[in-house]
Amino acid sequence: MTRKNRLFVAGSCLLLLAACQSPKDQIVRKWQIDSFESPFRDSMAKVQEHSIDTITVVDSNMAMYVGTFNVDSFKMLLKKQIKQQKEEYEKAAKESTLTFTKDGFMINEEGSGRKDSLKYTLTDDKKLVVTPINVPAGMPNKPDTINIEKISASEMRFKVGKEKQIMYINLKAAGENKVAEKKAEEKK
Repeated sequence: MTRKNRLFVAGSCLLLLAACQSPKDQIVRKWQIDSFESPFRDSMAKVQEHSIDTITVVDSNMAMYVGTFNVDSFKMLLKKQIKQQKEEYEKAAKESTLTFTKDGFMINEEGSGRKDSLKYTLTDDKKLVVTPINVPAGMPNKPDTINIEKISASEMRFKVGKEKQIMYINLKAAGENKVAEKKAEEKK
């Protein structure tokens, strides 16, 4: 057997082993939030933009809010605010990580430095049940259930929310970006 064939067989075996891992094995690692998808939020943004387009007069209260009586400038400023909110939301997502440990803890770290720990269990039907720990008196101590739509060694997708307010959270194994960037640099 040639070296090339041995490498192919070894690589195939590694892929097979990775595919055979259970979700409980695959979830244990640090995950980078890649993006949020919210059809409800997107539709609300479209409604806001449409309502901005219908403005024909800027009253004094509206002018105080953005500092102009000019209708076109007012519309432009409101649309710019919507765009900035979306960009800030996406930036916050990319600065957040979730770390799942073998002993059943999920550590949520945000770019602002905020860090929360939760207890988690993963059911056989790919439902992630997270429970707050050390909850202050008077605060709810109710577990939340998150549906895992997809999980592999390198990516995961959560479905959260109910009915019309469903949101998807796309995650990738932390460090995947650095590996891809390094490979791209080596090709140059």
